[in-house]
Amino acid sequence: MSTQDFLNIFLAIGFIVITICVVYASYYFVQALKSITDLTENIDETTQSIKDRLQMKALAAIPALLVSLVARIIKKKRG
Repeated sequence: MSTQDFLNIFLAIGFIVITICVVYASYYFVQALKSITDLTENIDETTQSIKDRLQMKALAAIPALLVSLVARIIKKKRG
């Protein structure tokens, strides 16, 4: 075998190795992007859930605030 044959074989093997590495890295890059997308969707759902709970707590507090305001008004009119 001549030096040219060794260089051609080395070049072919190097090309195959580089191609495999690029495919391997691309696969994990896509998996990471999918995970980030899922995470952002979960964060959106979580923030919406927190907003809904806070709104419900605020709505639940309104009757108590109204009762306390009415009680203060009645106390001021009596006193």
